[in-house]
Amino acid sequence: MSTFVIGDIQGCFDELQKLLEICKFNHRSDCLWLAGDLINRGPKNLETMKFILDQKNCVVVLGNHDLHFLAVAKDAHISAKTDTFQDILDSAEREDIVEFLRYQKLLHYDAEKDCVMVHASLPPIWQLGEALTYAKEVETALSGPNLFSFLEEMYGDKPSKWETTLEGNDRLRVITNYFTRLRYCKIDGTMELEHKSIVEPKGFSPWFEFSAQRDIKILFGHWASLNGITKRKDIIALDTGCVWGRSLTAMRLEDCKLFSTPALQRYQA
Repeated sequence: MSTFVIGDIQGCFDELQKLLEICKFNHRSDCLWLAGDLINRGPKNLETMKFILDQKNCVVVLGNHDLHFLAVAKDAHISAKTDTFQDILDSAEREDIVEFLRYQKLLHYDAEKDCVMVHASLPPIWQLGEALTYAKEVETALSGPNLFSFLEEMYGDKPSKWETTLEGNDRLRVITNYFTRLRYCKIDGTMELEHKSIVEPKGFSPWFEFSAQRDIKILFGHWASLNGITKRKDIIALDTGCVWGRSLTAMRLEDCKLFSTPALQRYQA
């Protein structure tokens, strides 16, 4: 059995199918790990989610676009002009997809494989045990009775820094931002959430530059402009910008071999 970890699909269903063909993926015996942003900005979001729901061996962590879809689907936020998930909102499978996403993780840790998968970052200010505990707080909010309140208050860049004394939606928002939006931060964990390029904003560095060498691999997506390059063997970037016209990438976990397929077109300007 092989485990294939795939970066941001974002509704690029045709490229996903081609990538799995290149990987020689066997749905009966192989496992998929999906690093968030399953949908949005690409053309075939419903097909993508129906495929994922059909998989028996699949591990998902949520990305910022997946959370945004939940907020729109639950009427906790308005849709943006660039959103492309209306096909799901109009479908008979809408509620099944919403319920599936509500019960997914923000952070996945596999002790046997010595790997962590997250959408945006494993914050360098937290030990792994702390990160798993904080991720669970948000996962509980998503799956619990206060879902609407969480989704409604999820948006925003403040607080910009973790404090153990934070409470309520401020606490949940900062945790969510670390796991699903972070690219640049300071050594004390202060976040900068606007810059997406590889040009560092003054006073900030990529989050992984502050991460000590660990005994585990950290697999993440979200940061398309990195194009898979972190200069660290233990921190592996898998978003190679399919929705921006570049490629969709997978890594076979057992030997770290990379597979990719070019985007059929550029879906976002």
